[in-house]
Amino acid sequence: MSKRLKLLYLSQCFPLPLDGGGRIKTFNSIATLSKKFEVFATFVSERNARPEDLSKLKKLGVKSKVFKTSLVSESIKDDYLKLAWNYLQLRPHFVYQYRYKPSFSWIKDKIKTWQPDIIHVDHINSAQFLPSRAWLKKNCQKIPKLILENHNLNHVLFATRFRESKKPIRKLYLFLEGSLNWLYGEINYPRFDHIFAISDVETSYLGQKGWPTSTQPLVYPLKKAPNKKEKKYDLLFIGYLDWPPNEVAVRFFVEKILPLINKKLPTIKFHVVGNENVKLADLKKNSNVIFHGHQKSLGKFLSQSKVFVLPFQTGAGVRIKSLTALQNGLPLVSTKMGIDGLHLKNGQEYLEAETAEEFAKQTIKLLKNEKLREKMSKKQKQYFTKNHGMRANLTYLNKYQEVISKINLQVQ
Repeated sequence: MSKRLKLLYLSQCFPLPLDGGGRIKTFNSIATLSKKFEVFATFVSERNARPEDLSKLKKLGVKSKVFKTSLVSESIKDDYLKLAWNYLQLRPHFVYQYRYKPSFSWIKDKIKTWQPDIIHVDHINSAQFLPSRAWLKKNCQKIPKLILENHNLNHVLFATRFRESKKPIRKLYLFLEGSLNWLYGEINYPRFDHIFAISDVETSYLGQKGWPTSTQPLVYPLKKAPNKKEKKYDLLFIGYLDWPPNEVAVRFFVEKILPLINKKLPTIKFHVVGNENVKLADLKKNSNVIFHGHQKSLGKFLSQSKVFVLPFQTGAGVRIKSLTALQNGLPLVSTKMGIDGLHLKNGQEYLEAETAEEFAKQTIKLLKNEKLREKMSKKQKQYFTKNHGMRANLTYLNKYQEVISKINLQVQ
């Protein structure tokens, strides 16, 4: 048996528990790569790694190091001088908030002593932890293959938020962040031997720049919830509510869409599952809005909800929560942005709506038509099985190994 290649995985978040799309994607990638490579994962995270979570990684054969930092959750309002100082260095806050200095020297020492064959960077923000190629040439027996797993295009995320925002000062901040994230990407994307993008759209964008890029199959590794005939929850949204696109989506639905639905169907309620966000506390005044907070298990919501909504106006990449709906055959109403990166057909796997009026109309249509919901549910499950089941991990592994074999191993 040939010796397994060593893979150092650098990530900006500790993925467990699996309570967000990015975390689900990161954990699935680690679990998949561990089948063929000797993986050592390094995380910079706002979370403490619980013993039971570290045990899950250990069972995969993955060794790990976690750096806990409060910078990730630090608001720009806490220190404007720090923000200005980073901007003067052309460093966006979206990158700075993961800049935990003790991790830099530790990663360099790990590279020196462990001599990985591959350094796999999870998200472009984590490129800051990657030593320069000159340093790698000097300190490694051979330069490791450098692979980037990109979750989204950061500058696109800020561009959508810029268009949505109405406050002048906030628009200025979003413009600066978007511009600096674009510059950061232009500098860092070319550092990698290969990039795995989250969708064909982003693969096309990065590929046009001349950077070797492939689309990573999106796999949803969580178990499907058992379907139940009784539907206790009318409308469902699941997400990490501190993530700005989720926050904006929930507010848009409650303030603009739900009132139109309740004019026709007064008893319909909107159920939101996710961590508490104080910025959304005022929405609790609406008796037809129920915040359930963080849930260890989503089973009862996924199996007993009538309609899943994705009223997204901002964001980039792919909403992993859309896969949650598809896997469980949960009839879906979404903006184009909500299902961006997927190959869904309007009227079959989902109903499309852009304005509040359209969204309310399509949602009411699904709520009133049980046969349409059943037909859509069947189509969704077929699409999910074909495109996002666990078998797609084999496609990813084969492509990954093909990419690695093609990269020139010689030190430049």
